[in-house]
Amino acid sequence: MPASMNRILLWATVLSALVSVAMFFVMHYFVGPRLPMSSVEVPPLTGLSPEQGRSLLQPRGLLLVLDGEHIEDKVAPGSLCEQHPLGGSRLSRGSEVHASLAKPMSNVTVPAVVGQTVEAAKAALAAAKLRLGATNAGSSDTAAKGTVLAATPPTGTEVRPDAVIDLVVSAGPSTMTIPSVVGKRQSKAKEILEKAGFGVGNVKYGSNDDMDQGSIISQNPPAGAQASPGIKIDLTIND
Repeated sequence: MPASMNRILLWATVLSALVSVAMFFVMHYFVGPRLPMSSVEVPPLTGLSPEQGRSLLQPRGLLLVLDGEHIEDKVAPGSLCEQHPLGGSRLSRGSEVHASLAKPMSNVTVPAVVGQTVEAAKAALAAAKLRLGATNAGSSDTAAKGTVLAATPPTGTEVRPDAVIDLVVSAGPSTMTIPSVVGKRQSKAKEILEKAGFGVGNVKYGSNDDMDQGSIISQNPPAGAQASPGIKIDLTIND
C-alpha cells in the first residue's frame, strides 16, 4: 500500500477518535444534564397507614420518610398527614416523600368561671385555649350584677381546644310589676299582693272622703313599679 494511503488512513482514524471524544464530552457535560430524567407520579398518602403508604411508593421507586407527629383532627390518629410533595407531583425514582403521623388534639378542661366578671372569665377561657361564646342575661337574687352565673359546657367538662363556651351573666335580682290594691279592703289587698309574690309592709291610716271607709287609699311603692319579688308594700287605709 502506498505511503500516502497509509497516512490518509492514519489521519482518518485519529480524526474519528477525536470526534468520538468530543461527542462524549458534549453529551456527558452539556446535553445529558438537560435531558428529562425518568420520573413517576407521587400518590396521595393522607389518611393512609405508614404501611399502606410504603406499599404505594415502593413500586414507584420512592422512599417514605416520616417527620414525626403533627396535631391533626381530620384523619385518624397514626395516619399519614402533612405530605410533601403533595399527591400528583412528579419525582425522579429514588426520591423521598415526606409525611407526618397524625396526633390527636389533647382535650382541655373548662375552668371555673362562675362568680367572675365577664372580662375575668374571658381571660380564664383564653388561658385554657377556649373561646368566649354568647353571653346571656339571667336574674339572680344572690349574685352581683355582671358576674357569671353558669357556663355551657359547665366547669370541669373536657372539650377540644378552641371550643366555644357560652355564659349566663347575672342581671341582678329579677323584678316584677307591683299590682294595684287601691280601693281594696286590707284582706283582699293582702291576698292580691301575696299572689303576685309580694307582702304587706307597714299599715297606717289616712282620710279620703271619696273612698269607702276601710279601703286602701294609697300604696308604696305604687302600682306599676318594678320591684324584686318578696318586698313588702306599705298600705294606707281610709279611716
